[in-house]
Order: sequence, then C-alpha cells, then structure tokens
Amino acid sequence: MSDPGSNPRIFLSTVVPRPNQQRLVMAVMLASVVVFVAVLPFAQWQLAQVWGFIPVYESAVIINDLVTAAMLVGQFTLLRSPGLLALSSGYFFTATVATVHMLSFPGLFSATGLLNAGPQTTAWLYMFWHGGFPLSLIAYALLQQSERTRHIRLRHAVAPVLWAACVIFFLTCGVTALATHPTLLPAIMRGHGYTGAMSTTIGIVGMLNLLAAAILWRHRGHSLLNLWCAVVAVTSVFEVALSAMFNHGRFDLGFYAGRAYGLVASSFVLVALIIEHARLYAMLVKALDNESAARARALEKTQQLNEANEHLEQRVKDRTAQLSVTNGELRQEITERKRAEHALERSREELRELATISSRAREEERRRLSRELHDEIAQSLAALKVDMQMLEQKLDATNKPVADRLSSMQQAVDDMIGATRRLASDLRPSMLDDLGLVPACRWLVESFQRRHRIRCELTIAPEHFELPEPFASTVYRVLQECLANVARHANASVVQVLLVYEAPTVQLSVRDDGIGFDPSHPRKDLSFGLVGLRERAYLVRGSLSIDSSPETGTLIELTIPQTMTPATEAPTPAPDARPKVI
Repeated sequence: MSDPGSNPRIFLSTVVPRPNQQRLVMAVMLASVVVFVAVLPFAQWQLAQVWGFIPVYESAVIINDLVTAAMLVGQFTLLRSPGLLALSSGYFFTATVATVHMLSFPGLFSATGLLNAGPQTTAWLYMFWHGGFPLSLIAYALLQQSERTRHIRLRHAVAPVLWAACVIFFLTCGVTALATHPTLLPAIMRGHGYTGAMSTTIGIVGMLNLLAAAILWRHRGHSLLNLWCAVVAVTSVFEVALSAMFNHGRFDLGFYAGRAYGLVASSFVLVALIIEHARLYAMLVKALDNESAARARALEKTQQLNEANEHLEQRVKDRTAQLSVTNGELRQEITERKRAEHALERSREELRELATISSRAREEERRRLSRELHDEIAQSLAALKVDMQMLEQKLDATNKPVADRLSSMQQAVDDMIGATRRLASDLRPSMLDDLGLVPACRWLVESFQRRHRIRCELTIAPEHFELPEPFASTVYRVLQECLANVARHANASVVQVLLVYEAPTVQLSVRDDGIGFDPSHPRKDLSFGLVGLRERAYLVRGSLSIDSSPETGTLIELTIPQTMTPATEAPTPAPDARPKVI
C-alpha cells in the first residue's frame, strides 16, 4: 500500500470543499446567528445556580479539545504541515487552560477555588482561554497560505510535537501565575458581576476571534478545515458576547447560553475529523478488498501466463523454422528494394535536371518578354507621348476641350509607361543581364525602399563578384520573393539583407523585425511562396532555412554551393548594353 501522505487530498486540512459542504457550513453559521439573536434580549435573565453545570461543561470541552488536538497531531505526523502543528497546539492550549479554569472556579471545589485562586482568576483565565485560541487559528491560516511555509514538510514529527507540548505547558503555567497574582491584572469581576474593565478586555477577545474568522473565511476555498475553523471562530464570538458582554453576570441565561455555544464550538472540528476518519476507514476497507481481489486476479493471471508461456515456446520453435525460410525471402526483397531506391534516385536526378531546364526556359522567356516590353511597347508609348505633346502645342488656345482631353490621354500614357516598366522589371530586370547580380540586388533593394517606405540595409561581401546562370537568377528571385513577403505580411520597419560569396559557396540572408509566424503552421497565403523558395534552392542543389516565431521577426537563409572565382572589379557593360531609361 502507498504512503498516505503521498495523497494529501484525502485529508480534511487539504481537501477542497465541495459546494454542498460550503452550503452546510453557511447553514450552521446562519443557525448560530439565529439562536444568538433569539437569546440576546433575554441574556440577563437570572437563573438558578447549577454548580454541577460547570464541571460537566468544562469536562466536555476539555475532552473535545484534547481529542481534536490528538487527531490533528495524527494528521501532522503524516503531512508534516507547520499549520496543523499550530492548530493542534491551540486546541491543546484551550484544554489545559480550561482544566485550570475549572479547578480555580470559586465555589466549585472550594470557596475561592484551587491553585491559590483569587476573585479575578477564573475570569482572566477565561479571557486567556478565548483570546489565545484565535491566535492559533490566525497562525494556522497564515502558515497554510504563506508562499514560504505552505510547501514546507518537516522532516521529523515527534520532536516538533514534544516541543509544542512543552511550550503550551509553560505558557499555561505562565498565564495561571499571571491570573492568580492579585495585583498584576486589573479587576474585571465584582462578585458575580462585571467591572468596567471587562468591556475593554472582552472587546479585544472578540476582535481577535473576528480577525481569525475573517482570515479563515478569506481562504475558505483552500480546504474544508479552513471552513470549519472559521465557524469555530464565529461561534466563539457569540459565546464571548453572551457569557461576558451582554449578560449581567454569572448564572444568568447569557452565562449558560454562552457556554453552550463554547461546547458546540469545541465540537465542530472534532465532528468533522470523526466523519473524515470514518470516511478514511471506509476507503481503507475498500482498498483492502480491492487489493485482495487484485491479488486473486494476479494469481489467476500468473497461471494463465504460465500456460501461455508454454504454448508460446512451442510456437517459437515452429516460427523459427518459418523465419529461416522468410529470411532468405527478405534478403531478396531488400536487394530489390535497394535496386528500386537507386532507380528512384536516378529518376529524382532526371526530374531535377528537367526542372532546371524548365526553370532556365522560364527565365529565358521572362527575359524575352521583358526586352519586348522595354524595347518595343515602352518605346512606342514614349513616342506616342511625344506626338501627343507636339499635338498639344499646335492646338489653338481656344480649343480647350481638346487640350484637356489630350492632357488626360498623356496622363494615361504616363501610367501605361510606368506599368510597363514595372512589369518588365518584375519579369526580368535588364540590369541583371547587363550589369550582373550585385548591381541588380542593389537596384532591387533601393526600389523596395522607395515603393514600401521600409528601411532596408544591404551588405555585400566582397563588393563585386559574378555568378553564372542559373545561380544569379536563383539568388535574385529568392531576394525578390523575400522582400515581397516582407512588404505583404511582415509589418516590419527594418530589413537586413546580407549577400556573401566565399568560394565555393554563396549565401543570402534576409532578416526582418516584423510580426513573424510559425513555420510549422504557415499561413495559406505564404505557403506557396515558401514552397517556391525551397524549390528554387533545390534546383541548384542549394539549401534554404526559415527561422521565425510570432513577434520575433523572420530570418531566411539561402546557401548555394558552386565553384566560382570572384571578380577583382565591377563588370563594365558595353555601351550598347546599358539599360534604356524611359
């Protein structure tokens, strides 16, 4: 069986109260309030002096408190919680002080009481009794809820309990000596009645109980024990109020009713603990029954396993012979699979070559279309614009409608020229063919900054180098797609582009400070773009990595291994190869 302390949720001090338990506690509190309100107007009714009531009442309280303290100590030995030790010490303190209070009560065992008691002794012991217990409740609540102490588990149980018992014993002796001294404390009793100092003293005691109730009620949802301790504190307030504040003196209705409240208050936690122990005992019996049933099932399963083991051994012998035959078949299958894998690898190489040829053809077609747009359509539009300007100059100033129409047509031609220029650049920038990769990348970054108003930092090392096709087109297209993704999705303010050539490898990295994304769950509008980037890298036997997370930006790195010699200086294009400016 497991250690009971390994499942602390079964104890009263740690189990979270259920709604029906909270309703029960509220009902008990409400009943206490109703009885208190009903008795309060008659608290000063003088009743018969029943001397036997005192020893019966206090004996019951002492027994209740001692049993409660012992049961709490039992839980402490399992949970090693400092709060439980403080609470059990409080109950032990009330039991010892109640014992001294009963022995010193005047007229019970002697005219003035035992233990050298004076006329004020029992009253002050009553105050120490009902003022000391709420302090233990407060200590329990604070120790249970403190971040430092609620997870503390004392290593030993016996030593703390003995130390607590010694402290309570000496504390009881101290308050007894203080209460029996005739001059150290002010008089709060005059015969069977009270003096003016009683109001102040009882007010302090009541405030301590209210404070304890408030602290415990604030943390009522943490454990069922907190709830019942709060009920004890509230009931103690009613006890003190009836027996020492609103009554006239000893042996009136308030005197008897208050002590009845005290007896009930001492029983709440005890009854809850008894119910808890009964529940735990039922759980123990059920666990033992389950363990016996599990042992019987285990024995039955063991016998079944032995029989199955014998059967399996025979089957293993049979299977071993079959496996010898199967191994030969598997070796043949492995050989065929390796042959198929080699064929698949060759097919992949052929597909890569085919995709490379397709990519080159696509780039060539882009280059041709870009040249046609730039050299034919754009130039024709420019000539058309010049003709329209000449026509506008020849118009008579009185022909304003035609002039306005020509002006709007010129604006439309300007828009068409700009659109043609952008389309030609997107298809294949002539600068990439005429000047090379480095100037084309610089132009692309500058165009990105102008168009999107996003600061872009470009670093190229070395400053001038050349790449053959298809490497140059791949680097340019990857950079173009990365910047387009930044403009569309990243919401960035700064982009850092690094292009490095270290023979025989060229590396491109694009980093932004945008919103980022989760690469394992890409957005739908980004998924095809990322696939395209990886496909471009694959076609030139390169690798592409994406490092991004929400709110941290994105880093895309392209690495292409190839054998090239960097140029010593920038390439100088031929005069007829310079791009035309529209």
